[in-house]
Amino acid sequence: MNKILVIFLLFSVSVACNEPNKGVVVAEAYGNKLYEDELLSLVSENTSKEDSVFITKEYINVWLRQQVLLHQAEQLLSLEEKDKSKQLKEYETDLLTYGVLNKLALTELDTSFIESELEAYYEENTTDFELSQNIIKIRFYKISNEVQDIDLLWSSFKYGDKTIFPKLKYLSEEDGNYYTNDSTWVYFDDILKEIPINTYNQEHFLNNNKNIRLKDGEYVYFIKIVDFKIRSTTSPFSLEKENIKQILLMKRQQELIKSIETKLVDEAYSKKEINVF
Repeated sequence: MNKILVIFLLFSVSVACNEPNKGVVVAEAYGNKLYEDELLSLVSENTSKEDSVFITKEYINVWLRQQVLLHQAEQLLSLEEKDKSKQLKEYETDLLTYGVLNKLALTELDTSFIESELEAYYEENTTDFELSQNIIKIRFYKISNEVQDIDLLWSSFKYGDKTIFPKLKYLSEEDGNYYTNDSTWVYFDDILKEIPINTYNQEHFLNNNKNIRLKDGEYVYFIKIVDFKIRSTTSPFSLEKENIKQILLMKRQQELIKSIETKLVDEAYSKKEINVF
């Protein structure tokens, strides 16, 4: 969409005016003017007409509100209160020092962890790992309802006959779907996207179902809930392992940043590049 047309949609021709070498004025406040050219980068050629209008109109509204507040600041604040150069300099300094320390730390950061290190952190901080969702270990097969000896297959599945798993997998690959990684925790909500289980109380369902045969149109599901954990209980280590890595990595990085900073300052002192008088 033509970006210039977007601006004209927001303001009538009578409001907008032209100034030499500056383009179309789309808003004005206390003598300050917002020009069309300043809005062109807000939307791309692929942005819809409706989105373009919304984005540019919202930007203009924000700009006008800022101008009102800046005008009030000019009227009410003293020269000392308006002088923010010190804060801006301090902010710039903080950004630069953080940037260089972070860059140096990333070049030296060891991102590897041994399992026992992760397990130790988990054991020491179990109260920090609480489940926000119900999780399960599950195995299921979705197969055609027309499969021969389906009742016999169900009976074997229900009573834990693992010798039929390859056959069920083969049948699922032909006509349906399956999940066989029953040693891994998964979120129950994710499983419900794959299996048409209707329940208004997940906890009650999990507490009262282990082997489930579920018909859905031309297909039947063989479902075995191997294990489950209810929300608000302690999340298992295997599910939190990657989170723990990130936590420890952040701690390691912070410690490394402190070490690098101390090293750089000590080197500067030893080279007499800095002095205290």
